[in-house]
Amino acid sequence: MKGPSTLRHPTPSDGMLANPLSLCLRRTLFLSLLLLSAPCLAGPFEDAAAAFKRGDYGNAMRLYRSLADQGDARAQNSLGRMYLRGQGASRDYREAIKWFRRAAALGIADAQYNLGEIYLREYGVEQDMVEAARWYTRAAEQGHAAAQFTLAVLYTIGRGVSKNQPKAVYWFDRAATQGHADAQVELGILYGTGRGVPKDAVTAYRWILLGQTYARTTALRTRAAQSLGRLSRGMTPTQIAEAQRQAREWKAVPAKGGRS
Repeated sequence: MKGPSTLRHPTPSDGMLANPLSLCLRRTLFLSLLLLSAPCLAGPFEDAAAAFKRGDYGNAMRLYRSLADQGDARAQNSLGRMYLRGQGASRDYREAIKWFRRAAALGIADAQYNLGEIYLREYGVEQDMVEAARWYTRAAEQGHAAAQFTLAVLYTIGRGVSKNQPKAVYWFDRAATQGHADAQVELGILYGTGRGVPKDAVTAYRWILLGQTYARTTALRTRAAQSLGRLSRGMTPTQIAEAQRQAREWKAVPAKGGRS
């Protein structure tokens, strides 16, 4: 009589045919790992930005122009900036304005800011402060820090808009909160003098110190240092220490919404 048959388990030498499900799972895992390890391919806009960064302006302009013609708002703004600066082509204010307007109409805050700069600084157009303020406002409302700062200055001096100190404070504060150094110094000076806000030496010192820390120009650093010197003469060591502590712990708050 034959003994009971022995059930033999598949061994590695039997191959994966012994377990089709395992084969499928291994193939799926292999393909997943392959996709995860593959480098991310840059898109056309990133290619154009990379060409611009390395100084290949001719190629950057060609790539931006192709995207801009297809309605890419970011490329339209970048193309406008290149025409404004004369990079990759002769400086052409008319072309710059054309592309900035197209990008601005699609909600690009930086293009709206650039149009404000054009009308303020007379780049190919007569100065029009009302038009400049209109574009700065649209960009500022989207969280563009430089536009917020410039709009605050316009409200301070009454150019293109009616003089309005509370609105100036509001826009200086919006820009300063995002880390705009010029706005931080201006806001600090306002708190130091009590113009448009309650006088507060600690808050003033904090903002001016932050502006000095993040300043990109020697002129702004010098102005901040002089303001701190004047302010500190009327403060106690405890107040200065508190302002310094607040400055150390401060963090910029990025703008919400908008397209840049």
